[in-house]
Amino acid sequence: MSHGVQGQPQSNPPTSTLAIVALVLSFVCMPIGLILAIVALVRINKSNGALGGKTLAIIALVMNLVLVPMCGGVLAAISIPNFVKFQCRSKQSEAKANLKSLYVAQEMFRGENNSYASDLTQLQFKPQGQTIRYDYVLVEGSATGFRAEARGKADMAGDLWSISNANDLQNVESKCGGAERP
Repeated sequence: MSHGVQGQPQSNPPTSTLAIVALVLSFVCMPIGLILAIVALVRINKSNGALGGKTLAIIALVMNLVLVPMCGGVLAAISIPNFVKFQCRSKQSEAKANLKSLYVAQEMFRGENNSYASDLTQLQFKPQGQTIRYDYVLVEGSATGFRAEARGKADMAGDLWSISNANDLQNVESKCGGAERP
């Protein structure tokens, strides 16, 4: 502290530095910005100080309490549907992989028996995966061709994949919104 003209201590006028830091940190790190905004308001109020500093501290508080959560909500509204679609498509990979495996098993069976299998037990086919989300059905099997389907169950109900002796894997009905490309 410096001494004024009459020898009395003169205090420095309160600055809005703390409020400015709180405002900047409200963009970067919400909890720290919130704490600094409160501290800035308390210090500025105690020193009967700067209207600009008080305004900045109030703006930092409002941003932390209102705008930051709103931005988080907007980001969640954008990202959650995309995540759900991504998760659904990753579950579809089970059907794609198992139908391709079934196709290979059918071709091996045809090589040995000159006919495609008419039943999955003839192929000794067991779907692979930790959680089996599809029922695998051999819809048609003859000397000249076959068609098999993967029918979604539980959380994948309504999803339908198909493969034939032409090795044409198709997503007949998609639960993930829009037809999925194999």
